[in-house]
Amino acid sequence: MISDLINKGFWTALDWIYPPLCAGCGQPGFRLCPDCLSKIKIRGNDYCVVCAQKLKEFDRVCQKCKTDPHSFTAIRCLSDYEGVIRECIHSLKYQKNLSLGDIFADMLAELVLEEKWEINLILPVPLSTQRKAERGYNQAAHLAKPLAARLGVAYHPYGLKRVRNTRSQVGLSAEERHLNVNGAFEALPDIVSGRRVLVVDDVMTTGSTLSACADTLFKTGAHTIFCLALAGYPEKRNVAAMFDHLV
Repeated sequence: MISDLINKGFWTALDWIYPPLCAGCGQPGFRLCPDCLSKIKIRGNDYCVVCAQKLKEFDRVCQKCKTDPHSFTAIRCLSDYEGVIRECIHSLKYQKNLSLGDIFADMLAELVLEEKWEINLILPVPLSTQRKAERGYNQAAHLAKPLAARLGVAYHPYGLKRVRNTRSQVGLSAEERHLNVNGAFEALPDIVSGRRVLVVDDVMTTGSTLSACADTLFKTGAHTIFCLALAGYPEKRNVAAMFDHLV
């Protein structure tokens, strides 16, 4: 795809002009060195194939998904939020290391192809106007856009928009997270109606944000909704402690 070649060419040229440092270990000459790349563990089959939450027993679908319907068809996380992935997300999110979106696009594209998801539109989870102004960019968009280029799928940065500023999800319980993002998003009918949509985010904890995005897309007429995150937290544990360095 032409857009994919342009994107790859841009980052390759930039690497020549400004030699990068590995986001995982700091080794010069790599955006992500082979050693750090090899340490990224792709999630196995011990997570629910619908909501991507840790399974408590050997089964493909958790008990909650068996009884409660979702607006989305499935959520997947590439890896657990730990180690190299954790360092990379911190670098992407807070150190403006936007080149990491290009690095992970290949891995995310491979996951989508393995799942055989039929999609024709990719959207990033939107930031609030205030948060985007503070950060200067939406990190989810820098994962979603190169992913769309890899897959040859349409990308739209504003098909979803956040219409209500929400509290940071860090430190909130699952119920608080759900209430915090409930009604926080709107979708544009002209863009999403009838489309098979993939929503992309950097980190998934309880899935409340992705679920809220899917609810909005479903109500706006999207045909099918899939959700994808670079990382998800690996088990039921103290989420606030896990994300302290991101506050």
